[in-house]
Amino acid sequence: MSSNPLVPLILDGGLAAIQLASRDGVQLRITHVALGDAGYTPDVGQTALKHEIARYPIADGQSVGPRQQHLTALADDDKEFWIREVAFILEGGQPLAIWSDPQQVLAYKQAGMQLLLAYDLALSGVPADCVTVQSTGAGLNLALAGELAALATAQIDEAGRGVARDDQLQAQDRQQQVFNRQLDLLQQQLSRMEAQQQAARLEWQEWMAAVAAAQIDESWRGVARDDWLRSQEQTQAILQRKLALLAG
Repeated sequence: MSSNPLVPLILDGGLAAIQLASRDGVQLRITHVALGDAGYTPDVGQTALKHEIARYPIADGQSVGPRQQHLTALADDDKEFWIREVAFILEGGQPLAIWSDPQQVLAYKQAGMQLLLAYDLALSGVPADCVTVQSTGAGLNLALAGELAALATAQIDEAGRGVARDDQLQAQDRQQQVFNRQLDLLQQQLSRMEAQQQAARLEWQEWMAAVAAAQIDESWRGVARDDWLRSQEQTQAILQRKLALLAG
């Protein structure tokens, strides 16, 4: 589905099948393409896709190199999913190789619409011409492979852009959530600071009121002392006049 060859991982079971076929002088035949929606890094010990959803027969194919096959299949059922894993199935049902990637998406399979699966399958690290393709003879015109591959590439690119947009929206949503949490923390800190300032103002006002009350009390005590002293002076003056009269 791309202008670049799809390089799958040859499974241990597939390699054993290749060794056995090479010893007997026969070619292995790929008969089906299995698709799933799990994205991961394949392991040579796998015996199947992690989440296979559909399997389609090879409609047509041809050899484009000693270790490269061009094959096509037609997905025309009602299943709907993102294609994230591909297995190439040998005659008899055994997977020869698996391709998947934790990030890359190949295409989107939409229900009720035909999707042409066009692969340039590169099998590295195996003997030349050890694998061939068994087709159903459905008559898919391989002369249109370039155009169909371009259409598939455009679909993949759009799907990739859609995934990138979704990832960007999710990242922006996470950033917005972080910003909202930080804003809530700042508002809480501001509320605490305002409460502390209000408490400090009230405490200062109470202290000033206490100082003013103490000053008033002291002033009243001073006025009382002054009145008492004047009264004593007046009493003493009266007594002195009386003593002067008695003495005269």
